[in-house]
Amino acid sequence: PYYYEMVAPEGEHNEIELDRCIYNQMADNPRKSTHRFPRATPLDPEKMGFSDTTKCRDGREDCSDTDCQRVHPRDSVTAHFTFCHKPWDCSDGLPGTVAHETCSVLLREWYGVRRELEDWWLLKDPNFKRAKTWWDNIDDQRNLYWKAETVDQVYEHRSGSLNVSTYLGYCDSFGENGYRSLTHPDGWFEEQEKAVKKELKHQHKLSFHE
Repeated sequence: PYYYEMVAPEGEHNEIELDRCIYNQMADNPRKSTHRFPRATPLDPEKMGFSDTTKCRDGREDCSDTDCQRVHPRDSVTAHFTFCHKPWDCSDGLPGTVAHETCSVLLREWYGVRRELEDWWLLKDPNFKRAKTWWDNIDDQRNLYWKAETVDQVYEHRSGSLNVSTYLGYCDSFGENGYRSLTHPDGWFEEQEKAVKKELKHQHKLSFHE
């Protein structure tokens, strides 16, 4: 919005506002809440302690066309986890609200993408030669987990007990401390250490010449 409204010359650009429930879906409530921060529509306002107001957050009289909390993720193209909260914090998905079902599906999809990535990195190919550095394999995405202990860790990080149907074994409890993090590709730490040493050596040379 800043570019089109403040920078681009008037009449010399084309733009169209996309449906934010389809692009950048956040499962958010279009209406303001009696809570001081935006909140999803509660199923039981009395129990939750807050409720929707009749005011739209975007200033319009009617914002029912952007009630994204009620839009199923199958109808969305991209998602944004600000409202549902981050998957790597093992979000509870806003239980007790209209958004809970949408958030739960979005969260499960994220964990599913992580599972797909890990499975791809676990692929074995007898004709595939491992590169000198882990990033040289990125284009092929194979054999990035080649050490037995790394493979064991990948599977161990899938054994979380929190609602496995949604979190796919990647969470033990709600909150960031309950998350079982993604295992780095073999050689990642070694290459990071080399990069840091190289940069420090470069900075030392610059200081010397100054």
